[in-house]
Amino acid sequence: MRTILLLTISGLLATVAVCRAQVMFTEYLVPTANSDTYGITRGPDGNLWFTELNANNIGKITTAGVITEFPIPTGGSDPVEITRGPDGNLWFTELVANNIGRITPTGVITEFTIPTGGSRPYGITRGPDGNVWFTEFNANQIGRITPTGVITEFPIPTGGSAPLEITAGPDGNLWFTESATNKIGRITPAGLITGEFPSSNNPNAITTGPDGNLWFAEGNGNSIGRVTPAGMVTEFSASHLPLGVNGITAGPDGSLWFAEYGQQKIGRITTAGVITEFTSPTSDPVEITTGLDGNLWFTEQLGRIVKVSIGPRYSLCLLYDATKAVHSGATVPIKLQLCDGGGNDLSSSNIIVSATSVTQTNTSISGLVQESGNANPDNNFRFDSTLGSTGGYIFNLKTTGLTTGTYSLNFTVTGDSFVYAAPFQVK
Repeated sequence: MRTILLLTISGLLATVAVCRAQVMFTEYLVPTANSDTYGITRGPDGNLWFTELNANNIGKITTAGVITEFPIPTGGSDPVEITRGPDGNLWFTELVANNIGRITPTGVITEFTIPTGGSRPYGITRGPDGNVWFTEFNANQIGRITPTGVITEFPIPTGGSAPLEITAGPDGNLWFTESATNKIGRITPAGLITGEFPSSNNPNAITTGPDGNLWFAEGNGNSIGRVTPAGMVTEFSASHLPLGVNGITAGPDGSLWFAEYGQQKIGRITTAGVITEFTSPTSDPVEITTGLDGNLWFTEQLGRIVKVSIGPRYSLCLLYDATKAVHSGATVPIKLQLCDGGGNDLSSSNIIVSATSVTQTNTSISGLVQESGNANPDNNFRFDSTLGSTGGYIFNLKTTGLTTGTYSLNFTVTGDSFVYAAPFQVK
């Protein structure tokens, strides 16, 4: 028996979702009209903080969607990017005012003037050295500011590179994009630039990925790039991507997520380079980040903040009759495949499926798998290439001590934070 997607058992509706990550968008309108929301970051207070380029504000949104705005003292400063600092505050760049701003979680703003006039600070990130680092787009420099506001500037060897975004790397260095010269730069916390690595098409946003590499978006191409800490660059092209990939962030699902400005989409790329796209509800996404609530959050050009809730990666194709009950104490062979939305088998011996608990669904009383007894002592499903047409998984679950009722065997899958449930019945 092969059952996919929806399975009804004695009044229980068990829902499983598809391999292509499912997303749900929730939009929140910023109070100031036409504010041009831009940069966004996860704050130290558990909220999301963002810049309002046109409105000259810094905004805060709770995970429940409550927005507060804080005006920047310098008028027309054009705040662009924002990051959480090492001091428990938020730090942001003021593109036109040539300042670095600091805002406390309670909304108190302090501004620090950059020594080089007209430098047009853009990207900003928390450094591994307890300082904040930023790019100077016009001055061809990387800047460093201490929590007390002392600024040091470091020139980039390649002239006219127009550094744009910057991030802390997995190797203890800072990595930045050189948008005009198509390079990825690396600078140590001491200010020594130790490498400039070629890319192809106007690299802009950059972030550290879950695989220990740096990932970047290319603004004038249809590519997402990856660079190792040693400087080896790989680019993943997809003809359907727009000429305007903007923000990028490590997602809660082990993939990278990016904003497709000009196409009204956000995209997802796995660490293997597989790209999927999702249409944004209203307008063009600008920047994107991952919240402490496990959701993605992005800014929309028309003055909205959008929450993206990610569903599971896989559908479950059940290879057993979940409507047939077994006597308490008997063994239930939980056989299944991990499938896509069309029922195509994606199971592999390289994907580990691990049981976590047994839940009696009609009373919501849970217990560890071991408390019920099981025939898979390591709590991992066994991959069996003979199951179905292309292979699947089996977990021989002992039902000793389980009373009459409907249950779920809950489990996780490699690279997916979602908890799946395989139903069974005991009588």
